[in-house]
Amino acid sequence: MLLILKITLGILFLELVSAQLNNPIVETSLGKIKGTILKTEKDREFYAFRGIRYAESPIGDERFKAPIAVTKPWNGEYDATKDGYMCPQVGPSEDLLSEDCLIVNVYTTNLNASKPVIVYIHGGSDKDGGSHSVREAGPEYLMETEIVLVSLNYRLNALGFLTTRTSEAPGNFGFLDQIMALKWVHENIEHFGGNSSSVTIFGASAGGMAVTLHVASPLSRGLFHRAIAMSGSAVNEQAIDNLHWTRKLAHETSCPMFNPEDLLSCLRKVPWQTIVQISKRWDLYGFADMKWNYEVDGHFLDFPPTKYFAQGNFSHVPILTGLTKEEFRIMSQIHYDNPGLLNDIDFNLEKYSREFFMHDFGDPIEGKVEKLKTFYFKNESMSTANLEKFGEALTDSFINHGVHRLVDLARKFVPVYYYRFDYKGSYGMFPNISDVYHGEEQIYIFKTNKPGAGISVKDKEWQMIETMVGIISTFAQNGVPPEFDNLKWQPSNQTDVNTLYINETLKMDSPPFAERFQLWDNLFPVENIGSRLSICLTIMLIGVSVVFSVFV
Repeated sequence: MLLILKITLGILFLELVSAQLNNPIVETSLGKIKGTILKTEKDREFYAFRGIRYAESPIGDERFKAPIAVTKPWNGEYDATKDGYMCPQVGPSEDLLSEDCLIVNVYTTNLNASKPVIVYIHGGSDKDGGSHSVREAGPEYLMETEIVLVSLNYRLNALGFLTTRTSEAPGNFGFLDQIMALKWVHENIEHFGGNSSSVTIFGASAGGMAVTLHVASPLSRGLFHRAIAMSGSAVNEQAIDNLHWTRKLAHETSCPMFNPEDLLSCLRKVPWQTIVQISKRWDLYGFADMKWNYEVDGHFLDFPPTKYFAQGNFSHVPILTGLTKEEFRIMSQIHYDNPGLLNDIDFNLEKYSREFFMHDFGDPIEGKVEKLKTFYFKNESMSTANLEKFGEALTDSFINHGVHRLVDLARKFVPVYYYRFDYKGSYGMFPNISDVYHGEEQIYIFKTNKPGAGISVKDKEWQMIETMVGIISTFAQNGVPPEFDNLKWQPSNQTDVNTLYINETLKMDSPPFAERFQLWDNLFPVENIGSRLSICLTIMLIGVSVVFSVFV
């Protein structure tokens, strides 16, 4: 009988130990958090805590408002053993989506360490994407290194960026979500083996744009110590009009369009499914765009981000940034069989400029459109024969010039590590096309279940995973990238612009696309930013005054 009791107690003890090993527990100021143990491609075990709420659910009356931090302790163990909801968007099945989506995921190999932290901000044109560990941002590759990885969700589309340009809804809610997540990291990451004094913010595409906004914004200062912006930069002169899209959304949902309180009261009752589907209908031509974007609101931003960088008034942290070889050049090919549209664009390019280029080329008398057409098309009519040049113009306006301008302005104050990703492997969205497409470097940093992903350690592409993960993790650890076979990545500084070209072999060379970027520098000179800002602010203040005089 005693023997049976001992065996029973032994089994219970082993089950308890096994449960603790498979479900690690972290103690925070708000309570215990239960995670799981996962494995990398090389069978290294790591701890995963997914779906941790960092802000209250932004639903009902809290929709279109700044996030509210979670402060109430919970009873028992917080279940962080699986992914939380993604924020509302078009694409994923609806059972994966919810407005209650403000969560972080934390991955670490040692709960008792003090490792550098990488906080990943996903891309997706401010309307798509997420931190899902299987669909979007698998941590397996980065967990081969000695860092702690945090990925986060933030509100997208109108739910994250709608604005009335009044105190009722100033906008930038998605960026305020990101700031709250960074504050959560600052307050809690040491419980997960991370060092809150060594935080790198890392984003790609729209996430890269968000990173540059945080480097500029006074609200984000002190929350990070290094910045990585891949194929995305808000340091450009793109035309942004969130108020236009807010009113268009109100119109198409039969809501009031002008009085802020009535507009918001009505839109808070509209199902999120309706909101994202209506916004999706506005993407009529198939090109990348960011209809929802940042707002110069006097809180998150007092000026356009370019002005912060031009004046050196930004977080002085090391920056790593770059672009892919072709980015969106192939995108123009979707209209190869649409000569009527190409002809219409050719004759009315300034009218299409906001839709396709995200820039306002102004009055034709300024000649900006003619300069662009002369440079890219050599005064030829736009047609299927020169769609590649149309793609280059789109790429430069949407991605490339913003990255170039970030490097050019920031290098005067901080070291900037500039790269171009030229590697074309057998994986990716378009493996049979020679262009190195926008976002292709990401498949060598995060594991996903999307088409073109799923690289094995036996594939030759695994070497590129080690290269890219080594760059990211070493920069997060030291503030400088690694050396490769005695090749030292020289930063761009006050006197020189240096570029690392990433391919099967690496090389340092002069910066890419110099003539193309000179064109955009001339079309949108930095010195004109202040005057444009004054005009915009004056118009905005007049509009606010009119609204209040009518409705208050």
